[in-house]
Amino acid sequence: MVVVGAMGATAGAFAAPAKADKPVKVVIETVRGTFGEILTTTKHHTLYIEPSGTCTGGCLTIWPPLLMPKGKTKPAGVASGLGTTALGTRLQVTYEGKPLYTFYQDTKTSTSGENVGGFVVAQVAPAS
Repeated sequence: MVVVGAMGATAGAFAAPAKADKPVKVVIETVRGTFGEILTTTKHHTLYIEPSGTCTGGCLTIWPPLLMPKGKTKPAGVASGLGTTALGTRLQVTYEGKPLYTFYQDTKTSTSGENVGGFVVAQVAPAS
């Protein structure tokens, strides 16, 4: 008597390979007034940095951080020097190692957060 057995496969044996985390465009360069080339969100809101530290607690109400979309880890944009840093359970986009923020009172193209609480417009660093 010949017994024919079913061949079992482990659950992951035929699973599709994991997709690489593709960079997501979150920052663009825009020319704005006397600032020249600055960084903005893809919706053209001005981005700011706080050179002497980071914003926490109530500061984040006035200065909403630029966060990566959930599940994404690699920021993309025209500017080089983009990265991320942990902010709670999310990733905040950084430029040249400094976290990026928007200003709660800005309209689409304004720069009214310049020099408020030490924050400055994120200007594009000249190519070296």
